Amino acid sequence: MVMRIAGLGSGMDIDSMVTKLMTAERAPLDKLKQTDQKLAWKAQAYRDINVKLAAFRDSLSSLRFSGSWGKTSSTSSDTSKIDVSSVGTASAGTHNIVVTSLARGANAVSSSAVTASAKLEGTANLSAGLTIASDKNQLNVTLNGVTKTVTVAAGVYADGATLQTAIQSAMDKSFGANQIKADTTSGTLKLTPQGDPAYLPQLKVEAGGGDATMLTSLGLNEGQSFKLDSSTTLSSQSAKLAGGVNLTGDTFTINGQSFTISSTDTLNSVMARVNSSSAGVNMYYDSVTDKISVASKTTGDTAKIVFGASSNFQTAFNLSTPAAAQQGKNAVVKIDGVDGTYATNTVTSNGVTYTLKGQTDAAGINVNVNQDTDSIYNSITDFVNKYNDLLTSLNTKINEPVYRDFQPLTDDQKKAMNETDITNWEAKAKSGLLARDSNLQQLRDSMRQISYSSVSTLPSDMNALYEIGITTSGYTKGDTTNAGKLSIDATKLKDAISRDPQGVIKIFANQSLTDTTEEQGVMQRLYSSSSSTITNIIKTAGSGSEAYDKVTNTLGNQVNKLNVKILDMQDKLTTKENNYYSMFSKMDTAIANSNAQVGWLSSFMN
Repeated sequence: MVMRIAGLGSGMDIDSMVTKLMTAERAPLDKLKQTDQKLAWKAQAYRDINVKLAAFRDSLSSLRFSGSWGKTSSTSSDTSKIDVSSVGTASAGTHNIVVTSLARGANAVSSSAVTASAKLEGTANLSAGLTIASDKNQLNVTLNGVTKTVTVAAGVYADGATLQTAIQSAMDKSFGANQIKADTTSGTLKLTPQGDPAYLPQLKVEAGGGDATMLTSLGLNEGQSFKLDSSTTLSSQSAKLAGGVNLTGDTFTINGQSFTISSTDTLNSVMARVNSSSAGVNMYYDSVTDKISVASKTTGDTAKIVFGASSNFQTAFNLSTPAAAQQGKNAVVKIDGVDGTYATNTVTSNGVTYTLKGQTDAAGINVNVNQDTDSIYNSITDFVNKYNDLLTSLNTKINEPVYRDFQPLTDDQKKAMNETDITNWEAKAKSGLLARDSNLQQLRDSMRQISYSSVSTLPSDMNALYEIGITTSGYTKGDTTNAGKLSIDATKLKDAISRDPQGVIKIFANQSLTDTTEEQGVMQRLYSSSSSTITNIIKTAGSGSEAYDKVTNTLGNQVNKLNVKILDMQDKLTTKENNYYSMFSKMDTAIANSNAQVGWLSSFMN
């Protein structure tokens, strides 16, 4: 910062003199800054309109299509056979559906239980009894997926019979009576789940309390199970598979996809690999039935399960019989007298979706579809309100007064005013920036023209808004804000919706196969007009991003060029101010020297 000590020799107020001179010099710079501020305000005014316009356009987006209008309700006369739902495009009425057969997928199931010998038996001879310590008397037992810690009473058991009684009591206490049977009559301990022999649940034992003493004392192994354990490596369970087959290194094929079993694979890991592959099937193991099921992920005639050449995996899991595989089948359905076949049990026709759940008799099931007329009316009134709100904003901006005597304030002017005065002044300075703007006038005129135009492909008595009770208000002298607003004759509109809901919807949402404007509904025309104006405003004022504005839009380019001029003028003014100070400093020095000489001469004269 330059330090100046001016006027010491002459007594002149040089700062004041320079300030007054520079005030006049800065007048053109103030004009440039005011122009720059007005351009910034105008750009923001455009963007504010664009925000409202974009919200209006977004509200039209889905309503351009008939399916988004209103709602329908649908009911089935027998939901145990058919469930039904419908969309807005569905016509009100009654439909009849006859289901001859459901769609199904291909399915393959083990021909018999896969565990060659279902048993859970220890190897220790317990005939002579067993001593159980109080800190080593627990087992973790899992029955049908539920794990509990079983505590056998500590003590000295003289023979297998008394030990059996203690173990049985502990099992009953944990799982309830008649759930697991403990038996030592053969000398070794056998644990067997109870129930229907064809559907016995899985049973598994593990060390309890982190100590394997009890497990080992009974001759049991960690993780030993009654049936095949899908979470244990297959290589360790050969004895439980048919023929004691070793699956390590075996390869099997389903629908052309091959899978090779490693020594670390469990049945779960193999099934997960199959299920995530492109074979198009889901494989799962049911520990209760002790069978593997393979089901196609799709239904219909194209669904299939084809195994490759026989493999140890197929043999071990009883999937070798070709008859076990089935081809999928299509659903056979008659809708309103028209026969059809479908790959799935979900069938959609004319906006109504039927979920097939069971075969019907020859008379079929009736489905009723009713139009929700209230939702149509509500959608229309909501649209009219948004249309009028936007039109009010456009009319206000287009007809806003211009106060030419109120220009943007300079910094010096703001210093002399309070905040309220500044706010009031700037409100008038901003007024009228978009007055009679061509973009806004074009959009307003387009909205008015669309609101009273007809849709050329619709019947003459149901092809325009005024036919269903929606009209535009005329111009009232002195009231430019409300000109062109839509008004609704509620009685006439509700009557039109009641008589022909689809006809009313088409006025708004009719689509043109040839993209002809005259054939389009009101919503599509307004959507296109709004989009065009949004694009034009962005080209003029930008989207709000500073970098984008300065480079691509009209006002941004003007501001950018103006800022260059402002910087250049500021540099010139700084130079001129320095020149003034230099000039007056020299003058001050000259006067000081002259005064000194006069003083010297005076001293001789005295």
